[in-house]
Amino acid sequence: MNIMLDLETLSSRPDACIVAIGAATFSDDGSNQDNAFLPRRKFYVAVDPQSSQDEGGCITARTVQWWAKQSDAARAALNDEFAVGIGEALRRFATHCSLFSEPKVWGNGASFDNVVLRQAYERLGMEAPWTFRNERCYRTLKNLRPDIAFEPFGTAHNALDDAIAQARHAERILAALRGAQP
Repeated sequence: MNIMLDLETLSSRPDACIVAIGAATFSDDGSNQDNAFLPRRKFYVAVDPQSSQDEGGCITARTVQWWAKQSDAARAALNDEFAVGIGEALRRFATHCSLFSEPKVWGNGASFDNVVLRQAYERLGMEAPWTFRNERCYRTLKNLRPDIAFEPFGTAHNALDDAIAQARHAERILAALRGAQP
């Protein structure tokens, strides 16, 4: 199963402080592309930034400044009343991934989402719920077909909404690469 991962963080470093984890499954045969409302397995958890920082997550001023310029809806993740500690968030994501045999985890960039989340698991002495062989790069995929437009969904910089939008885009690209209409 393909899982599109999106993180919201307080740094762009590999040891970034995570404030939200979002994920959405998607097909690699284009079967969901024509109906944005087909069921997807979705995952979202807000992470207490203090917990993430306490466990070695880095916060950088430049990223905090960037967040200050985002919408109120996007910034809501930073103060979510239902936020959990980073350890609990990682356990929940591992449980989500365990629903699928050999999950392929896609991140937006070979050096960001997957790397940041894997390092968070390592800092807490936990095993990432996917194998390194099943890491995928959405940024590379979208550059293979720049003619297929990205369509935003929901609130920009909300981890779940971004994961859903990226999953939809990846489906259209994969379908096109297989010869179907995007």
